[in-house]
Amino acid sequence: MVDKPIFYDSDVLICFLAINQSDILKNLFSKVIVPEPVYIELINITVYQNIKQNLNFLIQENFVEIAEVDFASPEGNVYNMIRRGYWSDGNVIGRGVSAAMALAIENNGIVASNNLSDVQEICDDYEIPIITASIILAFCFELNLMDNEEVESIWQKILTDTKQIMPTQTFRKYYDELFKNDCNVLLKGYDFKKHYLNSKK
Repeated sequence: MVDKPIFYDSDVLICFLAINQSDILKNLFSKVIVPEPVYIELINITVYQNIKQNLNFLIQENFVEIAEVDFASPEGNVYNMIRRGYWSDGNVIGRGVSAAMALAIENNGIVASNNLSDVQEICDDYEIPIITASIILAFCFELNLMDNEEVESIWQKILTDTKQIMPTQTFRKYYDELFKNDCNVLLKGYDFKKHYLNSKK
């Protein structure tokens, strides 16, 4: 299996960068690909100064790669179609998440986003897997990178210290009730455990 590249929307990254938990991403992935519009969104967030600091540190480490969307490219054409709402019943979709979807569609990738209302319909149409912050934390538990108590602590910090919404109030409730379905419906059966093992080679 060739591992799919993962293109991140800002909301997933905020969950980890805002609470100084970028090591979670480094432990799971070989790199993080950030569309340029998402990078611009993140560095202009003023509520959490540590987001910009943590992001730039990861760029200096060559862990984060900034992906440009060339407007004369196939990605650029797809971006414009999504952004203007042509693929979502006229709903205008934000620049960052539009770029993440366009790059994933044109590069057989994965979209990392918590904003399912914007991404799920289009990703389903193009069979693009979606990974969320919730799925990422659940795989940390599944892969024995963190125990239940550690994941629960991170989950609660995301709820209290960021403006991001998690699908349940506790990690355990999510893991017991929603995680398996999310792997089937959102990840579309993509073998993330193999992806993780390949990233560690």
